[in-house]
Amino acid sequence: MPLKANKGEWSELYTLLKLLADGKIFAADKDLNKNENLFYVILKILRDADLEYVRNNRIVIQRTSGEILSEIPITTIVEYANLFYKGIEKGGEERAFDLESSDKILEQLHTNSISDERKETADIRVIIHDPITQHEPLLGFSIKSYIGGKPTLFNANKKSNLLYKITPDLNNKQISELNSLDSYGVRIKWLVTNGHKIEFVKVPNEIFKTNLELIDSRLAEIIANILIYKYIDKISSLPELAKKLTQINPCDFNIKLNPNFYSYKIKRLLVDSALGMKAGKLWTGTFNATGGYIAVKKGGELLCFHIYNWNDFQEYLFNHTKIDSPDSGADRCDYGTILDASEVGEENGTFIKLNFQIRFV
Repeated sequence: MPLKANKGEWSELYTLLKLLADGKIFAADKDLNKNENLFYVILKILRDADLEYVRNNRIVIQRTSGEILSEIPITTIVEYANLFYKGIEKGGEERAFDLESSDKILEQLHTNSISDERKETADIRVIIHDPITQHEPLLGFSIKSYIGGKPTLFNANKKSNLLYKITPDLNNKQISELNSLDSYGVRIKWLVTNGHKIEFVKVPNEIFKTNLELIDSRLAEIIANILIYKYIDKISSLPELAKKLTQINPCDFNIKLNPNFYSYKIKRLLVDSALGMKAGKLWTGTFNATGGYIAVKKGGELLCFHIYNWNDFQEYLFNHTKIDSPDSGADRCDYGTILDASEVGEENGTFIKLNFQIRFV
């Protein structure tokens, strides 16, 4: 049976082929345009438990022990990369699809997996020639693909819910009537229009709460306010939301002395999300992607953000992302309905859970 994967997953294998085909990767600027003055030479890519793809005048596939498995002409790798790009671009909108000739290509690459089996360390592990230090470090990169739709930076699930209290309380009849409305957006509009306050209480999931606190002790409160203003003011752009928070200043920072509190803390969230932080996995602050971030652009070009262009990386994430609403269904993220205290483990009151994901624009 042919292997199936979604566009993002197939793009990881495409990135392997494209890096080997090109032999180098250019850095990106803050708008994801190529920096013609900075690129990194690809020397070797490590994959699975003990595979190495060495790029010279040919691609040499070998074990870490030095045992050579095969050699492939670079022209063949170029053909494979082009074939993969066309297949991914044509791929359906369903979550998973197969690619023509993928089984044959995987066999020639001596692997049977679409993703690196050691993906917990990074999406792809590359030894580059660093033109700045003249060293040849092993770097792990996170990969985001734009071949399909706009990718997500932070993925939502039930663990990324935030809990809010509604005051004044609602009675059972009001709760039932509100929950019968079409969407949580309509419910929030009704609450605000009718003089109710929606105030952040906590992050129910202890792991996600701890992850946010590690990044910044006020980050949960900042995200909670972002979500409220997203629904009330219909703002989704993160720069616009940061501007709104700066005006309102819900955390009472010294904005007069430094107006960058909210934008800086949001950037911290974006960078950590890009390089490994997830809602349901304990985050230690150690980046899985020690080299940075590879973007697979529509058209197939690869560009990267490395530690040396870190400021560009932060600015790119900040200026090209938005707060998006994930699936609120009970089998997905399970949020947006009005809840009484017993349903959320509180002693009294009326509550609502809200959730979010961060998507590129």
